[in-house]
Amino acid sequence: MAILPAAARGRLRELLGALEEAFPVRFVDAPGPDVHAVLVLPGGARPDLPGVPCLVLTGAGGEEPGAAFDVHISRFAGLHRALRGQGLTERDRRPPAPVAVSGGAEVLAVAGGRPAWVREADGTEIASAEPAELGPGEFLRDRLTAGRFWSLLPLVELLRRVCAERSRAPASLRACFVIDDPNVRFSSYGYVSYPALARDAREHGYHVAIATIPLDLLLPGRRAAAVFRDHPGQLSLVVHGNDHVHRELGRSRGPEPADRLARAVLARVGRFERRAGIRIERVMCPPHGACSAETLAALFRQGFAGLAASRPFPWDGFADHGRWRLGGWLPAQLAGGGLPVIPRHPLSRSLDDLVFRALLGQPLVLYGHHSDLRDGLEPLRAAAARAAALGEVEWTSLAALARANAVVRERDGDAVVTLYSRDVRLPRPHGDRVRVEIPRRFGAAGPVRVTVDGESRPVAADADGGASVTFARAGDGDLRIRVDPLEPPPTATLADWRPRAWPLVRRAMTETRDRALPRLPGR
Repeated sequence: MAILPAAARGRLRELLGALEEAFPVRFVDAPGPDVHAVLVLPGGARPDLPGVPCLVLTGAGGEEPGAAFDVHISRFAGLHRALRGQGLTERDRRPPAPVAVSGGAEVLAVAGGRPAWVREADGTEIASAEPAELGPGEFLRDRLTAGRFWSLLPLVELLRRVCAERSRAPASLRACFVIDDPNVRFSSYGYVSYPALARDAREHGYHVAIATIPLDLLLPGRRAAAVFRDHPGQLSLVVHGNDHVHRELGRSRGPEPADRLARAVLARVGRFERRAGIRIERVMCPPHGACSAETLAALFRQGFAGLAASRPFPWDGFADHGRWRLGGWLPAQLAGGGLPVIPRHPLSRSLDDLVFRALLGQPLVLYGHHSDLRDGLEPLRAAAARAAALGEVEWTSLAALARANAVVRERDGDAVVTLYSRDVRLPRPHGDRVRVEIPRRFGAAGPVRVTVDGESRPVAADADGGASVTFARAGDGDLRIRVDPLEPPPTATLADWRPRAWPLVRRAMTETRDRALPRLPGR
């Protein structure tokens, strides 16, 4: 893609570098025979290149704390399905200047009540927007999120269309709600009644994963377990910490203490499964959204399928933004040597961000607590309706969502599978060979074992922390791909699950409060 004026490449070095990593594109100074699109920024001259997609950005409104404007996007068929007909809000910025609409032009978006993104009759697009350089500590995703998206949206949408054949194909939308903290001692917890939740989920077509604390699993309840057994399409269980004490997963610790913590989780979960007869999926939802790099690595070694968190690098003090500009941009961030960190979004915040998650091919995972449902299940219904407006949505468990978190495309007759999961099960693609691509992994210190259709190979990380390997097609039915450490971890023992006194006391007080809340006056 040519960028005009050429000096803009120097001003936007970090931003353009991140976009080159996000898309199969390279920005150059001047139009030439190999240029597939042109970006004209303020101060640049619009070239005469018939048939070459061109985006002209005329500048944006200045920053103004407290200011905001609404953006209404048209239903133009060339836009991504998730964008069509959406109403979004940009914050802390004045409305952009209007764009003139000539005869035969199509208005793609209205901002502040005036045309701000127009497609002219010859296909040239003009938008009253202008991207700025990424600052220290910023991810590319920080420029395409709820409340802050307008400066980058027209450019990202153009890149998506230009790179459609070579970029990662958009996956069908998969979604799941997560409610943190409840246990299954009884058929309700706080404001959540499991039978009522299962009925509502079936009626409105959504799925809820209950993130339960392993400490609570020492005493399973028969009636609650029966609800989960009878409604696997609507309800599932995942893991929420271990004892749920302060910074339990977020503390830095060595490999052996981190492994002991992960083994304790597995021991408690396994004991519960044997007693209750229901499955708890090996997806971790860390308490308070914090999980250290050492704990992530331990969860990877111990076989967890993933971690669902609101941050791609879910620990305090992450400062390597310069090398990891795509944090939060991909369907999952691989960290801890290979554990997928699946992005999730608070149910209590603006649902506008679902639009950008769908645009980027991310799963739609929304989380909250029982207190978010104090007035009923309408927040879940409203979020499910908003997701349905973005395209076809499959509501599923977190584990099933993780197993499908991959991108499949064909290249030179081979099937290329880019993994954002460590355990993939997909409909078998065409082609005589399967090329497995593992994106960059934070903390990739050594090789991993990749297994395709039962055939395993050790695969070393490249200089960037990614890896790739090709297998001959073997078998029919679904394609199964696993990524594991080379050495199997020690198995959990009964000694690993024994609780300590303080976590039991703390949890008893918290649970008593939560169960009492619906019965208090005015609650």
